[in-house]
Amino acid sequence: MVHRILSLDGGGAWALIEATALRDLFGDVPGREILSKFDLAVANSGGSIVLGGLIENMLPSEIIGLFDQQSNRQAIFAKTSLIENLLSHIPIFPKYSTAGKLNGLTRVFGTIGAQPLSSFAGGGWVPGPNGQDVKVLIVAFDYGSSRAKFFRSYGTAHGATADNVPLVQAVHASSDAPIEFFDAPTQWNNRRYWDGAMAGLNNPLLSGLVDLLGEGVAPSEVVALSLGTGTIKLAPAQAVPPAPKALSEPQTKPGVLNDLEKAGGCITDDPPDMATFAAHVMLSAARGQDPTVVGPVVRLSPVVRPILIDGAWVVPPHLDAQQFQKLTETGMDAVEQDQVEVIAALAASWLADGARNQPIRMNSDDLSSSLGEEVYSAAKARWFSPGMGA
Repeated sequence: MVHRILSLDGGGAWALIEATALRDLFGDVPGREILSKFDLAVANSGGSIVLGGLIENMLPSEIIGLFDQQSNRQAIFAKTSLIENLLSHIPIFPKYSTAGKLNGLTRVFGTIGAQPLSSFAGGGWVPGPNGQDVKVLIVAFDYGSSRAKFFRSYGTAHGATADNVPLVQAVHASSDAPIEFFDAPTQWNNRRYWDGAMAGLNNPLLSGLVDLLGEGVAPSEVVALSLGTGTIKLAPAQAVPPAPKALSEPQTKPGVLNDLEKAGGCITDDPPDMATFAAHVMLSAARGQDPTVVGPVVRLSPVVRPILIDGAWVVPPHLDAQQFQKLTETGMDAVEQDQVEVIAALAASWLADGARNQPIRMNSDDLSSSLGEEVYSAAKARWFSPGMGA
């Protein structure tokens, strides 16, 4: 019996890429119809907003609207006071209001947002492919204990019970990126929380996998669709042939402010390579399969990277040099309209096999794939092949 995981990375407003992929994969259908194709859905941060939209039964196009409509973006990324906002140009000061974000998310999710996660089970909830309730898992970071926090719609064999946290509060906790983004931890039931990326779970795939295996599901029966929000990988400084400066890794000068900004960026831009690769190796080994060939994990996420063609580094098809540069400078908050438009352009290029797909493992010298599909259409086709999502 195949057990299917849907995993949704964090990434702020870049999560519109995940909603765009869901629409292409499954059609512009109600969110719960999409959830019914999986046995467990796990999400972090921006991905938790997408998952909340699926639970709300929004169409993927409506979830895209949470990010590409300015009023929705401004409600979720509610700015701090004028003085605090001026200070936010220094990387150690936050740009956005945690309390304002909760108000925005509450407006978006409406009455369903007030329902506890434990209510998404039993009669009236969505059955998965195996006839059991689709499990919902949202990850966060417990500020007090400095440990990962799993918000579940289900109990586990290890003693965890289904959480009575409201859906909107779980999404709020999971999407509270600290330092240069939101000004305080979220609070619920006398506990405080930060974004799940703080626990190294920006890509939450391993969290969902561990929960399924902990329930006694055989690893040889698990397959996973891991959706990302895009990552940036420029040509290495020592690349041969050398790449133009605009397409090369920046050589950041070490220093207090630069290092603080880089540390904050590392937290929220947790590269997903390790999570997908580790899951791939674990599940392939359980099947007795060669871990150097593609197996039970499909990764779908665009990479903002140049391409080597005829010995020269160039911008990928369907994107121009200005768009490429804009993407490398756009943070996860992406509040301005021109930023959202260039992210949408990246998604369109990726779906058309222009911008490259993030493989499970990437060669560090020429950025090509050493494991997994380099283009969207090939990864999509593998997900719908026998034994996977088909």
